[in-house]
Amino acid sequence: MKINKEKEVKTEIHKKNNGKIHKKKDAKIDNRSTATRAKRSATSVGRMAESVITENVEGSENIEESLEVTGIAIRPVKGAISEGNRIRKKISTSKLKKEGTGKRIRRKTSAKGKELAKKSAKRTAKNASKNIAKKTSQKVTKESTKLAVKTGTTVAGSAAGPEGTLIGMAAGEAVGMKIENTFYRAEQKSRMMKYFMDKLKSGEEQNDSLFKLVGSIVKNKVAYIIMQVMSLLAPLVVPILIVVMVATGIVFAIIAVLYNSPFAIFLPPLESGDTIQTVTTQYVSEFNQEIQTLVDEHKDADEGRKVYVDYEGMNSEPSNYYDIICVYMVKYGYENTATKMNETNKQNLKAVFDDMCRYTTEKVTEKKGKKKKKYLEVRITLKSYTEMSVEYQFDEERQETLNKLMSACITSNPSGGQTGGSQLSGLQGSLTAQEITSITDKITDPTQKTVVSFVLSKVGYPYSQSLRNSGKAFDCSSLAFYGWKSAGVDISFNGSTTAAAEAEGLKDKTVKEKDIQPGDLIFYSYTTNGRYKNISHVGIYVGNGKMVEAVDEAHGVCLGNYHNGGLVMICRPGK
Repeated sequence: MKINKEKEVKTEIHKKNNGKIHKKKDAKIDNRSTATRAKRSATSVGRMAESVITENVEGSENIEESLEVTGIAIRPVKGAISEGNRIRKKISTSKLKKEGTGKRIRRKTSAKGKELAKKSAKRTAKNASKNIAKKTSQKVTKESTKLAVKTGTTVAGSAAGPEGTLIGMAAGEAVGMKIENTFYRAEQKSRMMKYFMDKLKSGEEQNDSLFKLVGSIVKNKVAYIIMQVMSLLAPLVVPILIVVMVATGIVFAIIAVLYNSPFAIFLPPLESGDTIQTVTTQYVSEFNQEIQTLVDEHKDADEGRKVYVDYEGMNSEPSNYYDIICVYMVKYGYENTATKMNETNKQNLKAVFDDMCRYTTEKVTEKKGKKKKKYLEVRITLKSYTEMSVEYQFDEERQETLNKLMSACITSNPSGGQTGGSQLSGLQGSLTAQEITSITDKITDPTQKTVVSFVLSKVGYPYSQSLRNSGKAFDCSSLAFYGWKSAGVDISFNGSTTAAAEAEGLKDKTVKEKDIQPGDLIFYSYTTNGRYKNISHVGIYVGNGKMVEAVDEAHGVCLGNYHNGGLVMICRPGK
């Protein structure tokens, strides 16, 4: 049988030096485009497999299982490429055969690609349930990792104390936020993959929707932003907490030191029962009761009376109550808690009390006209804190502490007795230059004006018997002495500048109350002290019904209204 060949078709096979086969242009069939489509289908499946690997790695999936899924897709791809090469080699030289072969290649390649995609989709859908189950495991892993890192960092920081614990917590939180960020990205990708996998199922089997996907993504994003904000605020909050804890620690340390110092008397007692105040009050009460009994009984005498030896002040019943407490605390308040009134501390307090509070009895006969009267005097000596500072030989540090304690006690409790009474009215503890000028401008006598100007300039100065000659503080008699000394007049008597001594030296220069003038000295007696006319206080008249006086430690030097309660005499030194 004779076969006719078509004239227009002529096929020649040439061999290159490298042994590869190629065809002439006029006999070329579009087999390459067909193979390219096959490769593209295979590449799409490969990319899907690569996405699965990436997703599983970021989501903490088992890599081996990922390779299981993708391996099925990769192996058919290689087979498809090999199949294309075999098909190209079997192409018929005949145009008709080549055209038929091309059609078969396209059909076969298309069927192969569909089969590969179908198998990959089924395998991926099969593993979707596994991914969902493993998501719970991912969450547990995430929280466990964060907890482990935070706990480890916090425990490490706790070795440095409370501050270290807070710093450790902050550091742990920062690491936790980095972990949170990694898992957040993985969760978002996993959620989107779950959505796409659901869409590969048949319509009846699909249970996910775009609305659910968007809702999940937004929810995760909001939660992540909240965590980020909290992380950013942590550096601001932690330093504040550290400062508070450090300050609290400092406060507790200061309190501990104060409880073992003389200043413990201003703190609440550490235990119920006796305190230094109650024990001191008991000793003072027993002392006063003993004296009062002697006065009331006045054995072998017509009358009994109290004499506060050399006392100078405005109390009708003098007291050194706060002096006793402060001296005791300075003497015994170091290296132990002197406010804890056990038997030892009570005995120490009693020893201080006995050194500062004493009395003797003496019978005195006074003649009034033709009658004589016999008195039983109970002579009481109440030592001040300044006297005890010298007697106990306190060093400069303890003297300074004692002064501060006394100042604090007297300021909060102006007097242990009855200071001032109704005469302390309209007191001013400070004056402006204009107020001073308004008073002195009315005085015409230059000497009186100088005295008044001096004492007015000292209003507001502290009261102190120990510093009475320092120029930094005054008591009543030193203020009067230096006021007149500024005008060139010395009012001391027999070398003494007590109020009683000054009055005794000026006994020939008295004036009537109705004739009182600026600069005049007003002497008072508030109790029996055994001094001249029992004078214990002095003030300086400045005119217009006003006077200046050094009242006590609580008030200092003040300008107040003129008063005559307890008045003994008024003297004018320049007379």
